[in-house]
Amino acid sequence: TSTRDSSPTCVGDQQKFKMPAEEGTEDVLDGEEYPDGEDAPEPEDALCPELSMEELKAAFRIFDDIGAGFISGARMRQIFKEIDEEITDDELDEVIADMDIDKSTTIDFQEFVKIMTF
Repeated sequence: TSTRDSSPTCVGDQQKFKMPAEEGTEDVLDGEEYPDGEDAPEPEDALCPELSMEELKAAFRIFDDIGAGFISGARMRQIFKEIDEEITDDELDEVIADMDIDKSTTIDFQEFVKIMTF
């Protein structure tokens, strides 16, 4: 029998959490506790680790495709449509208005960071 480390290991772009229960040595739990004794991680925590400032800058540069120092409302609409083809124009208006804190009709880096680190 091999022992497994309970720390996460990277598999492609996803993390695989190796749990003691995978070895079959743990008794069946009543569902209130995670097999390693810890609470289950929040899905966002497992999938979206904290981004460094350099990673945020790199992401912003991707969306700021013309290098103007901001992301236009039209570009944000395009990005959201690529992510979710079924998003309605009203939903787009609402999301972009929430992102555009200073109501400039553009998303600057500070607004982008605020949304990405919410």
